[in-house]
Amino acid sequence: MNSLKATAQLGTARLAGQQHRLEALGNSQKGGPGQNEKLREACEEFEAIFTQQLLSAMREATVESGLMPKSSGEKAFQSMLDEQRSLQMAKSGSLGLGEMIYQQLQERLKS
Repeated sequence: MNSLKATAQLGTARLAGQQHRLEALGNSQKGGPGQNEKLREACEEFEAIFTQQLLSAMREATVESGLMPKSSGEKAFQSMLDEQRSLQMAKSGSLGLGEMIYQQLQERLKS
């Protein structure tokens, strides 16, 4: 359960960083050059963070047999693999969460 707590804290820190980026976007010149690209990138990163949290929680919820316990190296590799999978899922738009957030925030930037 400690790894879930550590992962949640890391995710929370990454989300706080994303919040600052989105606030900076909102405070910058509306319709400025590259603003839509920055917003899309921030939304995609948010989706990746969310997906990684989801994968981590699902992994923690699975029952493991005590026959072959995982080493710390295997746990670290699994965490990095989950991170890369979440980035790939966000880039492909398979969940669509990033696109929905982008559409919502883009309308606010226009007004």
